Amino acid sequence: MCFLINKSFDRFFLFALCAIFANSLMAQEADKLYPSNGAAVTGKITEMTRNNVVMEVRGVKENFQAIDIQRIVYEAEPAAFTKAKEAVGTEQWDEAMDSLKKVDLKSVLREEPKKELEFYVGLVQTKLAMNGQGDPAAAEARLLNFVKGNTNSFHFFDSADALGSLAASTGGHDQAVKYFSVLATSPFPAQKLKAQYSLGNSNLALGKTADARTSYGDALAGATDDATSKRYKKLASIGMIRCETAEKKYDAAIEKLRKLVSESDATDNELFAQLYNALGEAHLRAGQEEEAVLAYLHTDLLFTSDPDSHAEALYHLIQLFTKLDPPRVAETKARLQSLYANSAWTKKG
Repeated sequence: MCFLINKSFDRFFLFALCAIFANSLMAQEADKLYPSNGAAVTGKITEMTRNNVVMEVRGVKENFQAIDIQRIVYEAEPAAFTKAKEAVGTEQWDEAMDSLKKVDLKSVLREEPKKELEFYVGLVQTKLAMNGQGDPAAAEARLLNFVKGNTNSFHFFDSADALGSLAASTGGHDQAVKYFSVLATSPFPAQKLKAQYSLGNSNLALGKTADARTSYGDALAGATDDATSKRYKKLASIGMIRCETAEKKYDAAIEKLRKLVSESDATDNELFAQLYNALGEAHLRAGQEEEAVLAYLHTDLLFTSDPDSHAEALYHLIQLFTKLDPPRVAETKARLQSLYANSAWTKKG
């Protein structure tokens, strides 16, 4: 009897071990989706459009909006590819490219990660080009190639955003308007607001103040009130003030910008770089050169994380130092050229 009990127990124990091992293997081999907020979800990707991804989780299909997805790790994708995606998530572009170079395309068996590999290579090349590393034309071509062949990818609108930002940073504002106009068709309010704000910037750079006002106004009129939307509305309000500067309403622009500086969160580097650059521009056009230097120095010394804004500040400092402080010109010009070799501001300087 004891032998039968032990034999039955052994059989049960073996069955349990096999089940645990099988479940563990399935978990390892399944796709994993990481939302922007919340825990990762494991299952099988079954459908994908530019707006959403459907994952089957324990027999039930769940829908995830594209804008809420941080990344997807596909079944059996190379470890180097997974590491690259993690680096992209923290904006470690050099590290991401190093990992992408280690991915053996032959080891990527499914079509979804093969296509996504092209997106990530194009995206990282684009980000590096905006930081003065690599060829902007090659980066644009790579990302465009991905978009043309994958119009239903959930990376579609992120690609349009990256292409528009790259074009704007290199001075191709006509092309940037085209890309940001595609981004503006996004059904997601945060992306639409970003597109409207970016369209305003490019139109303003093209001297189309009326069009810029329209785009900034569209952003400010957005109905949503989440944190991201509020931020883009504040950025759009800075753009609207820059329109006043373009219309020679200098005193009003300076007063409004100083008020925004006192009211805003200084931990937002991009926002404050935009604020101080706008303030520098208003002072400069009003003939207040020393005040303009102080404004641009705020961006140069304190708010350098946004490449285009920092390059803009350095460019104007070079022009101002040429007249007010010539010994500082060479060092400032060297920094602009070394940090932002591909920037339109570097080409102007």
